[in-house]
Amino acid sequence: MANPRDIVEHYLSALYSREPQTARRYLADDLSFTGPAASFSSANQYLRATEHAVRAVRRVDRRKVFVDGQDVCVFYDLHIDPPVSVVPIAEWYHLEGETIASIRTILDTGPFTSLGSPTTEAATDPVCGMTVPKASAAETRSYAGQTYFFCNPGCAAAFDTQPEQYVAAA
Repeated sequence: MANPRDIVEHYLSALYSREPQTARRYLADDLSFTGPAASFSSANQYLRATEHAVRAVRRVDRRKVFVDGQDVCVFYDLHIDPPVSVVPIAEWYHLEGETIASIRTILDTGPFTSLGSPTTEAATDPVCGMTVPKASAAETRSYAGQTYFFCNPGCAAAFDTQPEQYVAAA
């Protein structure tokens, strides 16, 4: 059996090296993800929704890793495209056997939600919580008489699977 720390570190390396197929091998099919303004109940759904964020990453600095049996906690800094620059993240991974069964991500979304210009009409992506200028949204959806704006196609696809969940959370 592989070491839980090694599994998580291999997963993170594959994810941020833009190797989603390799990263996927470390995730349970029914992965449970909880993070700011988003939750997913499948590995494929989670990877689709995070695709846009991964593309913006320029460097990952791991700060600390704690291991307690099948639980791994990782603190790291994501260096991403300006104007945000650096985002400190804490993630708690729970493994079952040799796959990651759940991920809980904690980060300050403030730098992302304050990106809109005061003169630009913006909306909040109901899946990831990012501020999206309405004029340049990657995709839009109409649901229950309201239009929703998305920062990327992955968030729109996640919304399509469970719109009522994201509308309720917003």
